[in-house]
Amino acid sequence: MAQRFWVETLGCPKNSVDSDKVTGRLLADGYLPADAPDHADLVVVNTCAFIEEARQESIDTILTLSDARRDGAEVVVTGCMAERYGAELADALPEVDRVVGFGGPVTATETGWVPVSIGGIGRTPAEPAVPALDLLNMPRPAASAPWAYVKVAEGCDRRCGFCAIPSFRGPQRSRQRLDVVAEAESLAASGVREIVLVAQDLASYGRDQGQGARELVPLLDDLSAVVDRLRLLYLYPSELTDDLIDAICRTGVPYFDLSLQHVSKPLLRRMRRWGDGARFLKRIGDIRERQPDAAFRSNFIVGYPG
Repeated sequence: MAQRFWVETLGCPKNSVDSDKVTGRLLADGYLPADAPDHADLVVVNTCAFIEEARQESIDTILTLSDARRDGAEVVVTGCMAERYGAELADALPEVDRVVGFGGPVTATETGWVPVSIGGIGRTPAEPAVPALDLLNMPRPAASAPWAYVKVAEGCDRRCGFCAIPSFRGPQRSRQRLDVVAEAESLAASGVREIVLVAQDLASYGRDQGQGARELVPLLDDLSAVVDRLRLLYLYPSELTDDLIDAICRTGVPYFDLSLQHVSKPLLRRMRRWGDGARFLKRIGDIRERQPDAAFRSNFIVGYPG
């Protein structure tokens, strides 16, 4: 009888894509999805470690699912907490059967697995490497909704003062444009009409560690021919060029998710971020001139202590 699995996802849309890739791997290995976590033989918790509240939510979820699991079921922890804290997390949670970093095999039968609590994840945060099972380029299952997130790059080359992501996600690695388009075509064939592009630093797609050319504009033009709607998440404001603004407007969805964080120039410099309120307003004005009904989304840190 085939074993059943449950994947619990916490955190951002990028984690949702990773969970899709884990699901695709399990389906390929012959597992079937369970209709509830307490009916599963394997429970995978994809964790978030960005802020303290997210870390606590991850711990609480792990413990809740561990308590509710059926007899003989395994609980495996992966995601940002597993990658960031590794052996420390495994030692602190004896309830968990395995803790595996990004791309690590979530089933004990897969080859190449080393328990984090014994051997570590095989590298330090200062020495990122491509995992043996690279989630970024693994296939995913057919979509179950008319929209889907698509991750175009992993990691980040920036060193913002408030963000630990580069220490455990590593430097930016962009996918090949043709691979992204192929994934979009596969999703469209399963009924997806809207794709939401995600990455840690989306506007820098194609230029990794100072090498290569930014390819987001031609990628948008390619994807516009595949699906009806495109949206972009996490645009760094200094990379919002005229060409990129025009390309976003050409998609027919003038939605601008700008990672501004603050408007005070001294605070932004302490955050190791570009810009200030005046520059942001000017860029928003440039967009409004092109597209008066453009929608904007952003996030801000109030009371930055750094």
